[in-house]
Amino acid sequence: MPTLDELQRAFGASLRFGEDGTIAEAIIGGGIAPEERLRIYRNTAQSVLADSLRLAYRAVERLVGRNFFDMAAARFMRECPPRTGYLNDYGDAFADFLAALPSAAELVYLPDVARFEWALSIAANAPDAPVLDIAMLADVEKEQHEALCFMPHPSLRLLRLGFPADEIAGAVLSGSERAMAAIDLSSGPAWLVVHRGPDGVEARRLDPQAWRFAARLHAGETLGSLIDSFPDLDIARALAEQVGRGCLSGFWLGSTSESLRCSGGAA
Repeated sequence: MPTLDELQRAFGASLRFGEDGTIAEAIIGGGIAPEERLRIYRNTAQSVLADSLRLAYRAVERLVGRNFFDMAAARFMRECPPRTGYLNDYGDAFADFLAALPSAAELVYLPDVARFEWALSIAANAPDAPVLDIAMLADVEKEQHEALCFMPHPSLRLLRLGFPADEIAGAVLSGSERAMAAIDLSSGPAWLVVHRGPDGVEARRLDPQAWRFAARLHAGETLGSLIDSFPDLDIARALAEQVGRGCLSGFWLGSTSESLRCSGGAA
């Protein structure tokens, strides 16, 4: 008799690949053939996962059409099944999957649109967390300022994309042919920050220097190191913008995690 683990693996193979042989032998028909029962489960699972991807990748679906999207979603499910039952986390590898999909090769900007939409989904579904109150920095002694490190809000993602994915997604979802025609695919890299602020999910562009500063700030570099690395950047203004937009969740001094401080508000 198969073990529970063997049955679960066989059921997974049936859902992903249609391999019913092993698991069908362990199913009582009860008026419906085991293969038919499995087909119902398989169709339901594929439909649920395709709809989950559809919610996260609305612009991608518009660009490729529903039939192509459903085909891609079915292949993606076979190659990258869900790791948990929390479907808001499902689809993180879809952009890389599309980049390797030969039938989507002509749409060179498609993976970047997917990366942008996934960042929006992450921002929308990230857990609530405190947002840093700038008044709390007043308690830090002046001689400790250079040791300040900052913690990004969990909704925040920084993207450096080769194509103007934000403009493409906005144009295709608006249905504006004029907006689509105005997009210049050769306009160069798009440096984006996506997060959930006080007014909801927002995506905005940064200049390359401000983006690099934000990336290193969110990686936990000390303020002193950043001041040395960006002599031409108005650090006080750049930091104030990060705080004001709710991009930061807390701060600490140096590498001492015990000194972590956060504001009490929630994003």
